[in-house]
Amino acid sequence: MKKVTYLSGGVGGAKFAKGLYKASLNKLSIIVNTGDDEHINGVSLSPDIDTVIYGLAGIEGEFGWGIKKDKFTVHEHLNKFLNTNFMIGDKDLATNLFRNQMLHEGKTLTEITNEIKSKFNILCEIIPMTDDKVSTKLITKQGERLDFQNYFVQKRGKPRLKNITYNGSSQAKVSSKLIRTIKESDTIIIGPSNPYLSIGPILSLRKIKDALIQHENVIVISPFINNNAIKGPSKKNFTDMGLTADIKGIKKFYKNVANKYIVHFGDSDNLSNTYEENILFKTIEDSKKLATKLSKKLKKGNIVFLYGEIGEGKKTFIRHLVNQFKKAHKLKVTEDN
Repeated sequence: MKKVTYLSGGVGGAKFAKGLYKASLNKLSIIVNTGDDEHINGVSLSPDIDTVIYGLAGIEGEFGWGIKKDKFTVHEHLNKFLNTNFMIGDKDLATNLFRNQMLHEGKTLTEITNEIKSKFNILCEIIPMTDDKVSTKLITKQGERLDFQNYFVQKRGKPRLKNITYNGSSQAKVSSKLIRTIKESDTIIIGPSNPYLSIGPILSLRKIKDALIQHENVIVISPFINNNAIKGPSKKNFTDMGLTADIKGIKKFYKNVANKYIVHFGDSDNLSNTYEENILFKTIEDSKKLATKLSKKLKKGNIVFLYGEIGEGKKTFIRHLVNQFKKAHKLKVTEDN
C-alpha cells in the first residue's frame, strides 16, 4: 500500500484532504500547520487542526470552518463581557476546552490531536507540525505587528504586508516520527493552502524543509486559478512579498522543495514538471478524482503524463511522445483518461 503525506493548512487544504481521505487508496498522513494556534478567550485554539478533522469527519460548517449547525450561545453571552469578533460555536468550543484541559495536564499537542481525531473516528494520521509554539506574525506596511488571528479574523486579511515571520521556528522541535513519516512516504503532496500563511510556518521548521528537499516526489497543488486566489488573501500576500500569483510565483516560493506542480486548466507554464488538472474543488468528488489520480500515478520512479481535454490533434501528438519515450527507455506506459 502506497504511503502519502499531505501538508495542509485550514479550509483550502482541508478540501483536498477530504478527497485524499475518501479515495482510500493509500496510507495517509496529514501534517497540519499550527502557526495560527493562539490562546483566545481563555482557551487554546488549533484552528487548522480542527478544520481538517471536522472536514474529514464531514461535519464542517458552511464556510469550511467550525461545525455545521453549531450554535453560538456561549459567544453571545461572552460578548456581554468581552467585545470579540472571534466566534467559536458551542460544539467547537467543547473541542477546544478538551484540548485546553489536556495541555494543562501535560499532554503534547500531537497526543491530544490523536485523541481528538479518534473521537471523530478519523483513521488516517493527523500530525501537528510541532508540539512547540510557533507563531505567524504579520508586519504591515504601516509598521503594525499583528498576530495571525488579529490579521485574518478581526482585520479580515485586508492590511498590506511588509513582512511575515514565524516566531519560535528556530527553537521548535520536530518529532522523529514526523520526519520518518516524510522519508517513508512514496508521495508528498502540498495542498492548495496559502503558501505564506499556512505552508510557510511548516517550511520554517528546518528539519521538515530539509526532509522535503531530499524527497524525490513532492507535488504542489496551486492555490491560484487564472492569477487569482482560490480562497483568502494569498494573492495579496504574494504581491506584497514580490511574487506573482501564478505558477511562476509558486515555483519561486517552493524552490528546491517541490518537483511537480498541479495547476488549473490554462494556467501552465508549459514546462515538463507542470500538469493541468481541475483544482476547483466544488464537490468532494472533484477532489477525490484528483486524489485518486495522484495516489495511483505519481509515485517514486514513475514518469507521468497528465492531460485533459486538449484537442484530438494535440492528444495524438502527446501519445506519440509517450510512445517514443516508452521505446527509448523500455518502460511500461499505462494511460488513464
